[in-house]
Amino acid sequence: MIDRLHDYYVFTSRRGDYPKRWSWEIRRKSKPLGVKLAADGFQSDVAAQFAGKRALEDFLCELSKEEKHQRK
Repeated sequence: MIDRLHDYYVFTSRRGDYPKRWSWEIRRKSKPLGVKLAADGFQSDVAAQFAGKRALEDFLCELSKEEKHQRK
């Protein structure tokens, strides 16, 4: 069984010419997600990391709810 907390992670990158903006993307180590979960337009890596980690927490919470609902 894959440990979900360690399988998913936030990846940040800087894009664009000027001004450069940061983006975050939720990725999975075990296999590709199949959908892109991302946002951009952040002024710093720290801001992108913060927003990405919050989005990851929300995603994992909703995923857990969905799995519990499917078991019923």
